[in-house]
Amino acid sequence: MISSIRQVGNVFLALLAVLTALVGYWQVVAGPELALAPGNPRLAQDERRVVRGRILDRKGRVVVDSAPDGNRTLHDLSLGSVVGYRSPRYGVTGVERAEDASLAGRTGVASVANAFRSLAQVPRQGADVYLTIDPAVQAIAATALGTSRGAIVVMDVRTGAILAMVSQPSLDTRNVDERWASLLGDEGRPLINRPSQGLYVPGSTFKVVTAAAALDAGIMTPSTPVTDATGETTIDGFRITDAEKPPRPSFDFAHAFAWSSNVVFAEVGLKLGEARLREYSSRFGVGTALPFDLDTSATSLSRTSPMPAPLLASTGFGQGELLLSPLQVAVIGATIARGGDVPRPYIIGEVRELGTDGAMGATVRRATPTTLGVAVSASTAGSMRALLGLAVEEGFSQAAAVPGVRVGGKTGTAQSVSGQPDHAWFVGIAPLDAPRVVVVVLREFGGWGAEAAAPLARPVLERALAATVP
Repeated sequence: MISSIRQVGNVFLALLAVLTALVGYWQVVAGPELALAPGNPRLAQDERRVVRGRILDRKGRVVVDSAPDGNRTLHDLSLGSVVGYRSPRYGVTGVERAEDASLAGRTGVASVANAFRSLAQVPRQGADVYLTIDPAVQAIAATALGTSRGAIVVMDVRTGAILAMVSQPSLDTRNVDERWASLLGDEGRPLINRPSQGLYVPGSTFKVVTAAAALDAGIMTPSTPVTDATGETTIDGFRITDAEKPPRPSFDFAHAFAWSSNVVFAEVGLKLGEARLREYSSRFGVGTALPFDLDTSATSLSRTSPMPAPLLASTGFGQGELLLSPLQVAVIGATIARGGDVPRPYIIGEVRELGTDGAMGATVRRATPTTLGVAVSASTAGSMRALLGLAVEEGFSQAAAVPGVRVGGKTGTAQSVSGQPDHAWFVGIAPLDAPRVVVVVLREFGGWGAEAAAPLARPVLERALAATVP
């Protein structure tokens, strides 16, 4: 009898130990993360006791603030996909998600005023988040893209700060809960922030990576003689053609880049080989999700390995199984502009307390420019800037030329989906001798990059140069 009682007692003690361990885990280990999870119903209750902070651009213009009823009000529709939405039912996205704790005053705000508000049961004040977005550059980029589906990214190459980020169709963040079904079914996919989350075949803009790898590895020089007499070639039965046949049959590698010869770059891809092309691509950030303040999609060189010769050749000129985001292409351009150093892009510049008079308060946190590594040597990057300049001066990128400024750029025309026009791309840096900005334009189903993307970049480059101090 006593033995049975002892056994039952041991079972209860064991169960109590397990229960104690589980409670300890959920409260101590997992508790902090669960407390801040967007789906936690306590956060919704807590939000009613908070004046949520504002989101502003780098000039102090209010992009998002809270209406008297507590709903968030978006003042610049072109930034809707960037700032994101807040929904008790469908979660949080964009800047609202990235800086949720700061905007809600749950962390980072250590002002005495907030401490008194908490003690007095008065709604606390969330911190303000300042983006690196320049309002003039954002406005011209949004105007340039218009109603065309696509994206425009403008970056200060010296720091990695994003000066403009346009995703079209942009997300109207009002009444997301009521409009959720229609947003999910919208063919324009406004819930996707195209610059950082959209993945596309990059076309000839990827020739920047292929050319840089070939130059850096010593396989090619700008003056290496090449030929492309017919505008087409066949590799293991796979036919490769140029979008436009070069004006003469023989030229140098620099002009193969400027005239965007698929035939030459297919051969260069084969000479590089899969291992070397993967290695150099990874140095530029291809193959992972870029570290960024907002959500990014993982880019990809090729899901097939080993790559058969036709696929490797196609990858060399920007087709195949390549998938890049506009932000990734901007980082590639910025890397060449910076002498081979890969910048970490960022769009959140500062987090600040709200001053007593509504003005800018004390700084809680300020972004620090950082690097992600070195992709190519400074001399290789210098040679690539010369090739980009030649493409604008003599090649297919002439529509992006800015009077009085040396611009370097590369267009891209990339296969999209069956039965649809090609995607149109352009990546450009300026001024070429001392680069300050990089601009990437993507027009979905826009057609030829030289006609549909490069002309859009010119006014954006002009405004971005005016907004940046030499």
